[in-house]
Amino acid sequence: MHLPATRTRSAASRPIHIGRLILEIMQAEGEQVYRHEPAAGTGEACYMLLVPLSGRLHYAQAGRTGNIGAGDYVLLSQMEFHEFAAQADAALMVLRIPVLELRGRLTSVDDHIGRRFGANLQMTRLMVDLLRSVAEVFADCPPPNPEALATEIFSFVGLAIGAEDRGSAVDVRNARYHLRRRIFEFIEKNLGDQELTPRKIAASSRISLSYLYSLFNDDDTTVSQFMQLRRLQRAYELLVADPGGRLTVSEIAYQVGFKNVSHFSRSFSRQFNMAPRDARRTAQEAPLPVAETQEHGVRRHFTVHALEAVP
Repeated sequence: MHLPATRTRSAASRPIHIGRLILEIMQAEGEQVYRHEPAAGTGEACYMLLVPLSGRLHYAQAGRTGNIGAGDYVLLSQMEFHEFAAQADAALMVLRIPVLELRGRLTSVDDHIGRRFGANLQMTRLMVDLLRSVAEVFADCPPPNPEALATEIFSFVGLAIGAEDRGSAVDVRNARYHLRRRIFEFIEKNLGDQELTPRKIAASSRISLSYLYSLFNDDDTTVSQFMQLRRLQRAYELLVADPGGRLTVSEIAYQVGFKNVSHFSRSFSRQFNMAPRDARRTAQEAPLPVAETQEHGVRRHFTVHALEAVP
């Protein structure tokens, strides 16, 4: 969507790259409305976590609107149209999260878009403090293991969003949600079981196979696809957390529940566009300094993602 940008001033943007994580600090120089229309071929599908550091933010997506103040957050989807308005001179922190990083960690993630449920205040405070500290400490110097840090941040964000109080909302899907959550936790605890099957998962919750399949249809996936995704994510986490190679690729493959190392390597390469050994090598390499990527980051923010300031 290309809309005129008159009677507003542009926002200063400072992106911080840590592995596959992009944390952006935006300083509005005038009251602005940002609108985003998704378009095909504009990069990896992402969710966007917005955290005002000062001032207030108004947001709208999928029929839901609301306001949040400094130290609060809202999750939006870049796969659908959304808009948000920042007050003049407001500072805003924007974390872009690849879709699979949340869908593998958070039950019914799309239910949390647009702040449908009340935030957990303690977890919100911890998450905001974590992101703020990351932005301050690593603005000019990369961490020693950027991919591992990115993994930990995505995991904590998933925990914080998952702690939202769904019970405070009138939601007929609550029972289904809690059942899905128990099933996800069971899978997580048993990822290393090479004999883990949909039938064993259904039996753990005393439900039929057909009902188990219907639960996963809520996220347009299957039980087997979800298990493989979580196994690959776990393997990725183990690889980037072990740049010294204390565990071999084969040991990690077996540890996350794969029976065949060749199948693991092919699946890993398809999922992450790199071989397992390259993921470990990536963890040893620091990203480009911010000064070298800042101009590209601003261009990506306003052009590739078609995010424009409008009156």
